[in-house]
Amino acid sequence: MPPEETPAPEPAPQTPPAEPPQTTPEASSAPAEATQTPETAQIPPSEPIVIELKPIAPAPEPPSSAAPVQTGILHTARDLLNKARVAIQDRKRKKRDKIMQALNAKNKITNDEVEKLLHVSDATATRYLSALEKENKIRQIGKTGTGVVYQKV
Repeated sequence: MPPEETPAPEPAPQTPPAEPPQTTPEASSAPAEATQTPETAQIPPSEPIVIELKPIAPAPEPPSSAAPVQTGILHTARDLLNKARVAIQDRKRKKRDKIMQALNAKNKITNDEVEKLLHVSDATATRYLSALEKENKIRQIGKTGTGVVYQKV
């Protein structure tokens, strides 16, 4: 008869390996035993949170030559805007002069003719004609519709 085998003792349940310590500010401020067990991975609510405050360095003072550079940039931008405004006004003046030349060639002009002459929209042609009317260079004959024409004063 074969000898009876005795059952081998069961190994003791192994505990899971401890998590590596976290490098977050909360974990570094917790006690060492709290970071070793998984149940206490978070700081318990009764534990105070320690926050390390680092002083903020004041901004360095700009060099004394920085202020004229800033105002120089502003003056440059302002000059560019003024030049652009003058250029736009000059183009508008040239278009109004073109309308006056067309009126010299013929005594009457309509809004549609101004649109085709200057390659502009209906509203823009109306604006040009209204500006000339305000300057007392032309006058509108008729109130509304296709019967409206403009003549030199």
